[in-house]
Amino acid sequence: MNHIPDEVLEAVDEFGEGLLLGGVEPMSGKLKTDLWIEIIPDTDSTAVCRYKTVHTQSPPTIRDRGSFMITIIDGVDTRLREWGIEPPTAYTYAATVDDTHHYEGTLQLP
Repeated sequence: MNHIPDEVLEAVDEFGEGLLLGGVEPMSGKLKTDLWIEIIPDTDSTAVCRYKTVHTQSPPTIRDRGSFMITIIDGVDTRLREWGIEPPTAYTYAATVDDTHHYEGTLQLP
């Protein structure tokens, strides 16, 4: 079962296509009511992938939130790899902004 909204998958595809065509733009999307993703190009070879989540706890990595979260993150990572983008081994806690926890990792772009 796919737990990733089609809109987010399409945004990842547009990001990947932009890499190939030389017109890459930041992307963002809502994964569920309390989880968002954004990918922001950083250099020619890297981008920051940030997950934002509202939750009572902020464990060291976003995958520490449990199996459902792992399924979502793994699904996005799989889609990124299909475009030749290598995700980090973990998205780690970076900050809490206005009660929203940020988890970040560096993507290696093709």
